[in-house]
Amino acid sequence: MKEQRLLLVEDDDSLRLVLTRELKRMGFGVVAHPRGDGVPPLLRQHEFDAVVLDLNLPGTPGMDVLAQVVAHDAELPVVVCTGHGSVALAVTAMQRGAFDFLTKPVDLDTLEATIRRALQHGSLLRENQRLRRAAALAGAGALVVAAPSQKAQRLDQQIARIAASTESVLITGESGTGKELVARRLHAGSARHAEPFVVVHCGAIPRQLVESELFGHVKGAFTGAEQRRPGLFEAADGGTLFLDEVGELPLEVQPALLRAVQFGEIRPVGSDAVRQVSVRILAATHRDLRAKVQDQSFREDLFYRLAVLELQVPPLRDRRDDIGPLANAFLQREAQRSGRPLQFDDAAVQRLVQHPWPGNVRELENAIVRLGVLVDGPTVTAADVDEYVLGALRQRPAAGGLPTLELAQLEQLAIAAALQLSSGNKTKAAQVLGIAVKTLYNKLAAAGDTPKPDDA
Repeated sequence: MKEQRLLLVEDDDSLRLVLTRELKRMGFGVVAHPRGDGVPPLLRQHEFDAVVLDLNLPGTPGMDVLAQVVAHDAELPVVVCTGHGSVALAVTAMQRGAFDFLTKPVDLDTLEATIRRALQHGSLLRENQRLRRAAALAGAGALVVAAPSQKAQRLDQQIARIAASTESVLITGESGTGKELVARRLHAGSARHAEPFVVVHCGAIPRQLVESELFGHVKGAFTGAEQRRPGLFEAADGGTLFLDEVGELPLEVQPALLRAVQFGEIRPVGSDAVRQVSVRILAATHRDLRAKVQDQSFREDLFYRLAVLELQVPPLRDRRDDIGPLANAFLQREAQRSGRPLQFDDAAVQRLVQHPWPGNVRELENAIVRLGVLVDGPTVTAADVDEYVLGALRQRPAAGGLPTLELAQLEQLAIAAALQLSSGNKTKAAQVLGIAVKTLYNKLAAAGDTPKPDDA
């Protein structure tokens, strides 16, 4: 078992020697330091499990040393040791992050019990932090699986690099590509990972309530405001605020949002007081915000504040090498849920890879859930994919039920349907589509498929 190491900061030479000896006898590793000066370098050089701190120190005052420890690692527990006349100061220290305080002369049994409680507390905090990070990454499961395509690997590298930044990020991409999952990974990899991650679905908030939802309101601000209500910016204070579909925000709310993003200042509805918040902004949209800036439906200054860094999530049809690994990962998750083995045969995977997936990762995930529930045996076959996935697509109504209005996506759907109808024969598929075979080959190549000539 790893030895637990303590930092002892005590200016009294005799007491420091006694405490060092007794703490070592208790089984702790000890680094003893005689002054308030020089603590931050020690924190960087050693990995401590707890700090025992005197408040009356030469050099840097003990309260300032406490602030340095908290700034270095908020989960590192600090036990304050102080004289009887400094009890009020010790209480203040606890309010500022100390775990507990003891009065001098220190009873050694009490000291050991307090330190062990502090160590257990710190261990629980770190385990909670680890679980929260793991949960955040698990929430981004679609992006955690091995992704062989170059575009997916490049996206992973960009996420890792941008997560460490403190700047705002604009995440773009079609619906269903996993923009929120990217945002969760950015938060999980940031220095704010232990703080709140708050999601704002901008397109789902009624127009007249957007400002109140974002910035809160005071009692009596409007009819029905019977008490003060903090907004989502306050809820995310210290952490990350994710503005999903930010392009849907009404133009009249955008100036207040700009000030919040730029200066960290919010003003609740009905209040004259300005509040300060510390929030990292991540925003996402499937719309072309630059076009909205041009038609003056989105503020240019707000756009540049949100898009300090940009991440584009590619559609699934542009990274077909990822379809198989994603499908297998989703299927194994369904196998765990159902408690029975499930696997694809090669032909089933090929069917999935050929489909254009206009709904992207979300559509693929839903399709695999359907397969996991409906297939009888342990192996998902091409026939199962035809029946439960592609067959369901063919049954969609032609009017009012199109899966997308994007012409490129509709074109890929038509090509996939023609290939399915012609059992993969591209010459016959071109005849069904009413286009030249060469045109079909060009369109397949543009979509990322490398077609092989039909057998003669």
